[in-house]
Amino acid sequence: MNFIYTTSIDKIRNLKARKKVIQGGSSAGKTFGIIPILIDKATRIKGLEISIVSESVPHLKKGALKDFLKIMKATGRYFDSRYNATDRKYTFANGSYIEFFSPESVLGARRHILYVNEANNITYEDYHQLSVRTEGEIYIDFNPANEFWAHTEVLKEPDSEGIILTYLDNEGRPKNVDDEFAIAREKANK
Repeated sequence: MNFIYTTSIDKIRNLKARKKVIQGGSSAGKTFGIIPILIDKATRIKGLEISIVSESVPHLKKGALKDFLKIMKATGRYFDSRYNATDRKYTFANGSYIEFFSPESVLGARRHILYVNEANNITYEDYHQLSVRTEGEIYIDFNPANEFWAHTEVLKEPDSEGIILTYLDNEGRPKNVDDEFAIAREKANK
């Protein structure tokens, strides 16, 4: 896998509010946009604590954690000795770390940065418990299935902003994605 700096990454980087709400459909590059930004922050800022949360551990392993490991390896930043697979935690040379967990681990720990992956699959109460324990930025991503607490609660707050990404923002998408969307458009126009 080659790592490609995409329009999605650029658009996400340009969000300035504390709470960054990122909506996007299939292959829009949400996860592949947010994770490289978090990796970059972890390598540049000593002692940074970053949590990536999703609905369940199996979901993390198939999604955000898998993508994190791919990106780390593709960019030559991965060292096996720094990854604790049991705790799902990668510690960088400067003491910063990125950890992966599900909402059942919500209470307790504090962090500097939070990323809630596919947020429409967790409750607002879980999000709230995570957010009050987060000192800095919060990234919230989801597919545009239906309106939920990111729309009705978070985006109404003064320290939040949102963007909508499409597959066209992800120049790293596989060619078959364009083919599948073309087939879908053709079927819809019949």
